[in-house]
Amino acid sequence: MPIVEAYDDRDALRPLFTAEFEFLPRIGEHISREVPPGYFLYFKVVEVWHRQNLTGGPFQACMLLELND
Repeated sequence: MPIVEAYDDRDALRPLFTAEFEFLPRIGEHISREVPPGYFLYFKVVEVWHRQNLTGGPFQACMLLELND
């Protein structure tokens, strides 16, 4: 199961959140995230990319989200 870093800004230095997904979300799909108490935030996947931190190291899946609330 891929662990994905989610960003809400292209220039952000830290992810909005990191989560484990059954599969990598695709551009145009929507995801929801529960925030207490019983409220959900809805996001649209705008971009997906993979980055490598170190030469020869593993790639990290990342996605850019747009809040649709």
